[in-house]
Amino acid sequence: MLKSPGQKQSSADKVLQILDFFTEEAPAWTVEMLMAELGSTRATTYRYVKALYDVGFLAPGANSSYVLGPRIIQLDRQIRRSDPLLQIALPVLEKETSPLIGAKNISSFYGDKVLSIYVERCDPDIFLTMERGRVFSLIYGSPSRIILAYLPPYQMNNFYTSNAEEVAKAQLGDSWEEFRKSMRRVRRQGYCVGNRMNPAVFGVSAPIYHDKSVVSASLTYTRRIDITTEEQNIELAAQVVAAADRISKRLIAYEPEDGALGPVFTTPRLPPA
Repeated sequence: MLKSPGQKQSSADKVLQILDFFTEEAPAWTVEMLMAELGSTRATTYRYVKALYDVGFLAPGANSSYVLGPRIIQLDRQIRRSDPLLQIALPVLEKETSPLIGAKNISSFYGDKVLSIYVERCDPDIFLTMERGRVFSLIYGSPSRIILAYLPPYQMNNFYTSNAEEVAKAQLGDSWEEFRKSMRRVRRQGYCVGNRMNPAVFGVSAPIYHDKSVVSASLTYTRRIDITTEEQNIELAAQVVAAADRISKRLIAYEPEDGALGPVFTTPRLPPA
């Protein structure tokens, strides 16, 4: 969680911060390990851990450790079944059977990151870095850059102000004006091509709208570079743009059934610079 400089963390902040410690590299934590990271007493750390354990976010592991708990799996299932984007996009993607498509990916914008929320491999030999649940920056990868290109101008400016050095390294512009022009070119093209994150595949991404003027997700089709031609890449770009357009139109027209609450879409909103 982001905090302003000098802003004190509440107990709730510290409890939730514990979940950030659980990664692929460090999936299990003891109370002693958490004490060292948090700088808190044993009693306080036990209280934090118990709060997470009681609601199912943590579960007992080996050697007095804790691992992520079943509640996270339950919430993941709930998202899969209730997210309007997935409800609408997956039936569209089921009909996308072109042999050119090596894999399909949907990514969504959260905070200042892009999260891969759906992955389908069509080519069993393709290697993907965009696995479901992986988080990427807004700069790297076509699924992220296509979303970045459609940010409102003030948010794009805030992003550049905070990430000018990274923008230059990514060859997106050495100034705000150059960066804005490069994003304008992406919007004019209507899709973004890239393979910087994974040189073995060609990826092309198109924006998904949930409102006529708001993009907060992207659809990406990928194909192995060693089996593709330039003509096929052009056709793949046309296919992903068309599919993203069909998804966008259905999202914009979406209405919940039986008087249920309206759909909750993620809205692009970066932290202030």
